[in-house]
Amino acid sequence: MIQVAQILFILSVLVILHEFGHYITAKMFKVRVEKFYLFMDAGFSLVKKKIGETEWGIGWLPLGGYVKLSGMIDESMDTEQMNQEPQPWEFRSKPAWQRLIIMLGGIIVNFILAIFIYSLMFSTTGQKTISVDKIQKDGLAFGEVGSKVGFKSGDKIISVDGKKYHDFKFVSMAVLFGDKVEIERDGEKLELQLTDEQKGEIIKKEGKGFVGARFSVNEFFIDSVGKNSNGIQPFDQIIGINDKKIKYVDEFFDIVRGGKIDSLQFLLKRDNQEIIVKTKIDSTGKTGLSLKSIKLIQNFSFDDAIVGEIAKDSEGEKAGIEPGDKILEVNNVKVSDYKDFKKILSLVKPNESIKLTVERENSQIELDSKLNKKGKIGLGFKDTKESEYIVREKLSIGQSIPEAFSQTWNMFVYNINSLKLILRPKTGAYTQVQSPIGIARRLPDNWNWEFIWEFTAMFSIGLAFMNLLPIPGLDGGHALFTIVEMITGRKLSDKAAGYVQTAGMIILLTLMALTFGKDIYQLVVDKLL
Repeated sequence: MIQVAQILFILSVLVILHEFGHYITAKMFKVRVEKFYLFMDAGFSLVKKKIGETEWGIGWLPLGGYVKLSGMIDESMDTEQMNQEPQPWEFRSKPAWQRLIIMLGGIIVNFILAIFIYSLMFSTTGQKTISVDKIQKDGLAFGEVGSKVGFKSGDKIISVDGKKYHDFKFVSMAVLFGDKVEIERDGEKLELQLTDEQKGEIIKKEGKGFVGARFSVNEFFIDSVGKNSNGIQPFDQIIGINDKKIKYVDEFFDIVRGGKIDSLQFLLKRDNQEIIVKTKIDSTGKTGLSLKSIKLIQNFSFDDAIVGEIAKDSEGEKAGIEPGDKILEVNNVKVSDYKDFKKILSLVKPNESIKLTVERENSQIELDSKLNKKGKIGLGFKDTKESEYIVREKLSIGQSIPEAFSQTWNMFVYNINSLKLILRPKTGAYTQVQSPIGIARRLPDNWNWEFIWEFTAMFSIGLAFMNLLPIPGLDGGHALFTIVEMITGRKLSDKAAGYVQTAGMIILLTLMALTFGKDIYQLVVDKLL
């Protein structure tokens, strides 16, 4: 429900301000505004009230919103008034340059909103970047597809198409947008050039997560090993393979992804002691250990961890655990990290009662819970400690405004590059386009104002970009015809404008049906499986 509330809040802010841009520019040029609606009122509205000449309301269908201007064919497809003689207060009676400003009013407000939010954030919470230098100090880790297309764990990305990046959140997408990737490998500079098919593999299977930070083996432990473990146990840490110590967990995954292996010698850390376990490897897991059955899980300190997610109808929910709780003790035993927590729970039998001591709003409370048949309690945790790779710099107002302009421009270019990628069918990027339902599922389960405003700014730029597209039915489509009129001196007839608007609405509704249908289908599948 929090995710739904967040997306509705963000959409409401963006739609109201976007439509206000059209409203205020229309009022500047004395155009009558007949309706101002948040969401669409197809058939009926939830709330409406006429103030002056304008009907203000909220529609029942949360798909954007609109202002209806007198003398304009828009989303309402009301052509009746177009059969009357033009009136001075109508949109169609105004000069082309005024109509163009009115059409671009919502887009301009979207850009102003993004700049305002970024300026405010940079001068209060600070400008937050993921330092490229910090995250790839010891190189980067790549997923299976990233390795397959030519990257190697330990590589450093120097530039993409000759451009260097300081904020890592732009790097992974820059690789997908660009053509030539300059990397540093073992002190030597190399150049990779990815094909659209290779980019498509990355997008389909791993997305932006195809590259990330390298993690020490000391940060991970074995959660499960499947059948025929050959002596390897849960909670072991893998610190070496075949007489060679490994430093990073990606080194183990590289071995797993490698060619056929008949046997391996593991160097493990168990109860603070190093032991050697020799295993027979069998990909089926029937006669030996299947490497793919080894599930590694990241450890984290409980000093900085709070409960983030609680599975519906889980034992944790029944016990009264709430998001934001901090687990202190299990059965009167202090837990210092996630590994400790999992270890203690592993000693408890299914359906057996456990006592949890949690910290909530600076007070300690005790809750009685138990494990389900699978030995689970149904809790997900969130690490509240900011990543060591994040750099925050609080800027003055004078510094924050130009930086906000720069960030807004960078995000606008990001949208342009995203569209270019979508229009290249071999990349399959078009399959990743999401509706508000898909976007809502990516939002956090807790209300985080910093995240919400940052997401609102990003979404505002995306909305401005989308509306700039020269598609009939969008602001960009109306603006294009107005610009053509200004150049040629010839205006599109009302009849032709009606046909164009209808075609545009059919295109937009079809695209919306496809994206909403895909996300609803995925939501149903995820709930059932």
